Amino acid sequence: MFTPVAPTTPTNSYDEVPYESHPYPQTHPSRLFTIATLFGLNPPPVETARVLELGCAAGGNIIPMADAFPNGTFLGIDLSVRQIEDGLKTVADAGLKNIQLRHASITDVNDSDGTFDYILCHGVFSWVPVPVQDKILDICSKRLAPNGVAYVSYNTYPGWHMRGMIRDMMRFHASRFNSPQERTRQARALLDFLAESVRPDSPYAALLRQELEALRHQSDHYLYHEHLEEVNDPLYFHQFVERLGKHTLRYLGESRIGTMMTEGLGIDIEKALRLLATDQIQTEQYLDFLRNRMFRETLLTHARNVPHWQIQPERVTRLHIASATRPVGDALPDVKSEEAVKYRTGSGISLSTGKPILKAAMAVLEEAWPGTVPFAELFRKSRELLGANLGDAKAEDEDVRGLTSAILNGYLSSDVVELHGAPVVISRSTSDKPTALASARVRAASGRSVANRRHEIARLTDLQRHLVPLLDGTRDREALTVAMTQSVVEGRLHLAQNGQPVTRTDEVRAAIIAILDQALTNVAKQALLIS
Repeated sequence: MFTPVAPTTPTNSYDEVPYESHPYPQTHPSRLFTIATLFGLNPPPVETARVLELGCAAGGNIIPMADAFPNGTFLGIDLSVRQIEDGLKTVADAGLKNIQLRHASITDVNDSDGTFDYILCHGVFSWVPVPVQDKILDICSKRLAPNGVAYVSYNTYPGWHMRGMIRDMMRFHASRFNSPQERTRQARALLDFLAESVRPDSPYAALLRQELEALRHQSDHYLYHEHLEEVNDPLYFHQFVERLGKHTLRYLGESRIGTMMTEGLGIDIEKALRLLATDQIQTEQYLDFLRNRMFRETLLTHARNVPHWQIQPERVTRLHIASATRPVGDALPDVKSEEAVKYRTGSGISLSTGKPILKAAMAVLEEAWPGTVPFAELFRKSRELLGANLGDAKAEDEDVRGLTSAILNGYLSSDVVELHGAPVVISRSTSDKPTALASARVRAASGRSVANRRHEIARLTDLQRHLVPLLDGTRDREALTVAMTQSVVEGRLHLAQNGQPVTRTDEVRAAIIAILDQALTNVAKQALLIS
């Protein structure tokens, strides 16, 4: 059990302007385990891992991990006393015993903290001075377990050459103003002025408009810390990799594995890259040039761990599979035939296949969504759907090869298939006394973003936001109805029918009864309920 560390006096800009703290799926140890496994390494199990997050803010990323994996151990460090205080309150309210949030500098991490299976550092590296950057890499070198994986994100060139120019202009103008709020407002105003005043048909104007559009949808805290902080030092990918070598670290890959691939660029470009680049590092640097890349989410490991970037499909068998893909059309696919069936994801990406083993697997995954299925179980259930001869070893081997190859291709090329290093265990049905994740209940009650069991932000309606905090496993349907009715009567929640507010207690109760089961079902679909 961890003992909370009492914060001390506020010291930095993140106390004045707290950074919104929420989950980052790309940093999750399950994702890191997956990438390391695909590249032939043997990373530590996620469920029992020791995890360190450098720059944890208010714990919006690391707290849901601790909630999901009670047998793991989690430590978050941040220099902002205000954000650590917020995080400690969430930890206490959620009753979590396996996590510590500490108000400290990254430079304070030392041997007494022990080693960690996974180290996370998101949105920090480019925004701290070089000595602190070196300390981050030193921590990854000295505090990372032998087979561990670290995640470090950073701004990179060439993309940041153009964005850095815009940042310099905004900082020059905003420096004349004192408060963070006014500096942020003035930075936006300057960009508006430039975009409107520069000759409209020039490439420069197009650049300004592009930046204006990108920043217009960003929150004030993002703009302030991303563009107006004193330190923001991008670097080229090859420069980052060179710095890893000085700390006996090795480049493993990217958290978003598709960005490492050359497929889809065209035959001529792929052929040219094979001539220009002699290894993976050079290939990815040229890809950055081609794509004008400005941000990387890089995975590191010890230099003695050598990744094999030519992925073998059989590595999929160690992982857990999920898919939100659904067959197109109303008819149920005939999984036993070789008739092609088209499947589509929520983002619009489609897959067409006539392979029975893959069609059967898609049916199993559809039934399990939003949870995962371990490969062995997926394979067994898929063959059972097909009525396959379980004693035919040759046919079984062919099905394994076919399914692993199809899953790997779907994962690398699109979001048709997800791979996870740890199971996503959720409750698809609502029990008599439904239970939501403790951290989700606490954050929903305070009006903050809510992380689900998939480590994503749940999109809650106002009704669901009031419902989730009540789902602590002690309330049946009647108790939930009473509590929700009271919320409406007291004005904390608003209900309407036919465009008119519902306020009478008897009418409110009837309305709640009518919608409660559907609301609970929707909460379950968002991977917020646990068994």
